[in-house]
Amino acid sequence: MILNGRDALTAGKNDYSSEDEVDNQGPVFQNKSDRSENMKFFLQSGCIPDAAMIHAARKRRQKARELGHDYIPVEEQSDEKGNSRLVREEDHDRSDDEDSQERINMTVDTDALDKEKRRQAFLDSQAPIVKVSDEESEPEEEEWEVQQIRKGVTGAQIAAAHQDSMAQYNALGIGPSHMMESGIPMMTSSIIPAAPPPPMIQPPDPTKCVPVTADEVLSKMRERLNNLREVHRRHELNYDAVIQELLQSKKELEEGENRAPEMAQRYKYYQELRGYVTDLVECLNEKLPMVAALESRWVDLYGDRSTELMERRRQDTRDQAEEVTSASRGPILRRGPEDDARMRRATEREGRRARRRRARELAPVLPRHMDGMSSDDEVTEQQNLIFRQFRDEIEKESRELFADVEEDFCTVRGILSKLEDWRTTDLESYNDAYVPLCIPKIVSPIIRLQLITWNPIMESAELERSKWYNTLLLYGLDMKETEESLRCDPDVRLIPSTIEKIVVPKLTTIVEKIWDPMSTSQTLRLVGLINRLIRDYPNLNETSKQLETLFNVIFEKIKAAVENDVFIPIFPKQIMDTKHQFYQRQFAMAIKLLRNLLSWQGLLGDLKLKNIALGSLLNRYLVAGLRVSPPVDALTKANMIMSTLPRAWLQGETIEHLKMFATLIRQLSEQLDQANPAHNEAWEYSKSILKIIRPL
Repeated sequence: MILNGRDALTAGKNDYSSEDEVDNQGPVFQNKSDRSENMKFFLQSGCIPDAAMIHAARKRRQKARELGHDYIPVEEQSDEKGNSRLVREEDHDRSDDEDSQERINMTVDTDALDKEKRRQAFLDSQAPIVKVSDEESEPEEEEWEVQQIRKGVTGAQIAAAHQDSMAQYNALGIGPSHMMESGIPMMTSSIIPAAPPPPMIQPPDPTKCVPVTADEVLSKMRERLNNLREVHRRHELNYDAVIQELLQSKKELEEGENRAPEMAQRYKYYQELRGYVTDLVECLNEKLPMVAALESRWVDLYGDRSTELMERRRQDTRDQAEEVTSASRGPILRRGPEDDARMRRATEREGRRARRRRARELAPVLPRHMDGMSSDDEVTEQQNLIFRQFRDEIEKESRELFADVEEDFCTVRGILSKLEDWRTTDLESYNDAYVPLCIPKIVSPIIRLQLITWNPIMESAELERSKWYNTLLLYGLDMKETEESLRCDPDVRLIPSTIEKIVVPKLTTIVEKIWDPMSTSQTLRLVGLINRLIRDYPNLNETSKQLETLFNVIFEKIKAAVENDVFIPIFPKQIMDTKHQFYQRQFAMAIKLLRNLLSWQGLLGDLKLKNIALGSLLNRYLVAGLRVSPPVDALTKANMIMSTLPRAWLQGETIEHLKMFATLIRQLSEQLDQANPAHNEAWEYSKSILKIIRPL
């Protein structure tokens, strides 16, 4: 609150009403100057004087200094002549003569002294610049004084002074409303922000209190006690849990200290194993392209031989068909280079047949033979010599491929010995590292190198007799193992996985490049091997992708053989009589191919096999050849065809693909003469065939 000069002079005139004067009849101490008393009162109460009051005070102090001790201030008479109830302690401003008639206050009010000090500091700091006509006041000094005062006094001190003044008003019973009635102006909140008043706590109203009974108090106390007990119980549980964790931590710490040497040894072992595996991978990565190159060379060597023989056979068939056709046209007057080459091939062909015939005659047991059933795989001695040279070179390179490698890195036994030590040392980490799944991949370069010369369709070579197979078989062997432990053995599928991932792809390549479906010996060896693999290794089933790829390659080879190797000449009877031997040979070759195809029954899908063997080969080629043959000869050949059909296809109803064949048999049987003894055998063939299959 800021007071101007006039307000400061008249402040406090009406602080007290006449009723207060009547009520308070105690001793009253009258001051000489109401104006001075009012100013002192507001200064002691913490109010901030305005410029006029400060200037008047300075004027009085200046006169006192000029006049010395003889100066007696003459105060203006106050307009208010009433007495005041307030007793002011003005010991510092009054003389002994003036205070001789007043009551002497011997007490020391420390609070009042503190307030007086704050008031004096505030007066000294808040004195504004008053432009008066006094020549002794310099503007620069006044400006400097104001700046220093503003730096030293903060808003917090002003707010504290305001709070002290309000507290003093409240202590004296003077509220804000009373001050307004008395003419005391209030400090504006816009200039000095007032602190919020403390919260007023009113005593409880007895009329509004709800009476509380002793039972209710007891119930609340019991509820509080139960809550405390529950909290205590939880604290005890938490304490027990912490104790258990502490004990467990100590136990784990002791176990860790005890296992530290073992862990150090294991760490050393795994570091050595890591180094070995790294070196092994680097070695195999370097040697694997060489192994693949040797495999490719070997397969190409045998594949070229097989392709050459098949192409020669097909060329002989075309040459013989051309001979039959040219015989019907008459003799050729002029011969070209093609005729000379055809004659040369015919001479070589007949020479090979003569040598095969002599070999059969020299055999101890003369087998029953039909021309066209034997395979023409004879080659010249020079071709054999070149073939053996290339083969021996490949075998030599395969033996020397790992000559610069230690045994631990180039043999199946050396590699598996390291892995078996790992399995024995720490089976859990052995399984976590998926070692059982990786072993076939790790040893595959070594096994592929040993299988380079493996050719199961040329010669019988049992995999079970190889060294690498026995090493895999004895891997992880425990003399105390039982059937139950074998079920839990992570390496129980080691050999089946190796066969599926290494042997079956190798066999697929051999079938694609080397196998000749027209060769009965090759077909029977191949069928026997696949049957044995499927029987011994349960993972080779319909879900095996490698086995599915193998069967797809077999189907493609069979289709190519039916399209390119089967040719049954259909000529007029006068021509067939002269070239009957060519017809018989080609028909026998078709029956031979049918027999080779039907040997896959049970391995390949029946539907696909029926479509190829019966739908394409039997009905398209063989039935057409039977129609141009004499009845007796046709029924004899039909009996040979029936002997090749699988029994599973002849049970139950006649399959659709055999109805055309059955109709032809019935027609041929009707052409027989039952009175002719030469037809009796053919008649028996027809009856046995029609008893099994029914015509359309």
